[in-house]
Amino acid sequence: MVEKSNIHLDVHFGDVDHNHERFLEYKSGNDAINQRAIERRAQDDMLEHLGGLHPPNRDIAVVNSEQVERDPEVVKEPERLPPPPPPDPVVREVPEEPEFVHAFVGETKQTPKYLDFVDLNQPWDKEQEEELKKKWKMNKYLSDRTPLNRDTHDGRHETCSERLYQKDLPDASIVLVFYNEALSVLLRTAFTVLKESDPRLINEILLYDDCSTNDELKAPLERHIADYPKIRIVRATERGGLVRARLFASRAARGQVLLFLDAHCEPTPGWLEPLLEPIAKDRTAVTMPSLDDINWQTLEYSGADTIWVIGGVNWLINMLWAPIPKREVERRQHDDPYPVTANLRTATMAGGLFAMDRQYFKDLGEYDQGMGVWGGENMELSFRIWMCGGSMLFIPCSKVGHIFRPAHPYDFMGNNADVVAKNYIRTARVWFDEELDFYFKIRPHFETIDAGDLTDRYELRKRLNCKSYAWFIRNVYPELPLERDLIGSGQLRTADGRCMDTRGKDLAQGNILHLGTCHTGEGRNSNSNRFMMFTKDGRLMGLNFCLDSGYGEELKFYNCHNQGGAQHFNYDIATSKITQNNGRCVTADVEKNKVITAPCKEGDPYQVWEFDYKYF
Repeated sequence: MVEKSNIHLDVHFGDVDHNHERFLEYKSGNDAINQRAIERRAQDDMLEHLGGLHPPNRDIAVVNSEQVERDPEVVKEPERLPPPPPPDPVVREVPEEPEFVHAFVGETKQTPKYLDFVDLNQPWDKEQEEELKKKWKMNKYLSDRTPLNRDTHDGRHETCSERLYQKDLPDASIVLVFYNEALSVLLRTAFTVLKESDPRLINEILLYDDCSTNDELKAPLERHIADYPKIRIVRATERGGLVRARLFASRAARGQVLLFLDAHCEPTPGWLEPLLEPIAKDRTAVTMPSLDDINWQTLEYSGADTIWVIGGVNWLINMLWAPIPKREVERRQHDDPYPVTANLRTATMAGGLFAMDRQYFKDLGEYDQGMGVWGGENMELSFRIWMCGGSMLFIPCSKVGHIFRPAHPYDFMGNNADVVAKNYIRTARVWFDEELDFYFKIRPHFETIDAGDLTDRYELRKRLNCKSYAWFIRNVYPELPLERDLIGSGQLRTADGRCMDTRGKDLAQGNILHLGTCHTGEGRNSNSNRFMMFTKDGRLMGLNFCLDSGYGEELKFYNCHNQGGAQHFNYDIATSKITQNNGRCVTADVEKNKVITAPCKEGDPYQVWEFDYKYF
């Protein structure tokens, strides 16, 4: 086998310098042997030219294109081969375009665009402004007089501008489902997407009209988007509600990625690449932007420069905001040079703003078509993504402004509470497994609600080989206790029929725990304000937060930090007292109608607490 040949001959004729240099690397085979023969013949010609010198004997020759051992007396000298060709000209490679780029930032100070039927020269009509606020649940009067392509707020953390993203990313269909949305708000969403996005990454902006009745959304809408070929309208022939409309819109989409936004949003600079890159790396990843607030009255933009919370869940199947757990803080510090803006694993999504591979969305079962207009679909999809092999990420460097309206400006095609309750019960029956019994202890009145036909959802779960809800809690959101983690639950009551009562105040931190009248008989826990949980590791909690005694004698609700201290309680099975390590007992203050901690007293009936459900 021939590995290398290094030939270097310097020949001088007077002032002429002929430098024949070759450095060739061969691996094996006949081509290498033939090339070496050519090279040696060139060397022999040079030696003869220098003075009739004869070439030395060779120990390798090429005979019938095969390598053999040569016998100089038997094998004839091979025919003289032609001189080697001149060297190929040097070809300089054109450097390739960079594989990574910074996120796209749109042009600022564009020529303002307005609705073509609004007279901006008319005096401001304050009375009409207030009337439109009541109807639209936002300041439509102001929106109609605000540029449709106004400059957006770049509130990203400074490390976001340092990040690089793959240049070759999948394109997206930006899906905006609307029903009687204010035209100016809808157009501002679409135009801002175009302004703040790399055109290569936008396959289309799909406006899906869920059979709106507002005349502004007919010819005027089509007129305003006529010059924008990437904006496409699909109109439903009958109203289906938000969930079904998104389902049908996804089937009409053409992009590789589905990116759902509400029709009252404003993406900000650099928002798109951070959402698409995790999906390019893993098609089962689902990404969500960081949501900032667009004030519904003033349209002013506000928000933090990064995300400090994740999406959690309680036993009512409500999405809640929870502190970033220690395990996720450590993962981000280990995996990312800029941990403060590293992608953040979250158990649940907030609403319906997310990006997802279009085929994966289909493979995973799309939306549950049996759900009503709105409510709970984000939780059902969150459980399905995690339990069936996917993952979900909040993306701090993708910031989208959102108008959070104080109420819905549209009806739910029926009783709002009934529609949402049906959505929740469909979710619980399909995904909660053996935990369903505990759910009905908290919401016993839901057990009789008709969830509709669930056959296809059960079959989907079986086909996808999804994990259990217990697995989801243990591995994705262990902050939520399972029933098997408790020593007691339900109403926590004194002997004279007074119960701990959150009065709905455990939805926010810092609120105190009250006393209320206990419910008795069947369905006694239908009021979730009185449902308490006492965990084996010493947490006394409502459905959202933990009780904390570190702020005086009053017990207040705060995020569960799982570090003991003022959030650690003991339950004495023999005396039914709830104590802390400082010698104080949880006490019913009947005069002030609240729950406090006080020095433990023998025989005090207001320091004795019984559970509806005991696990000891």
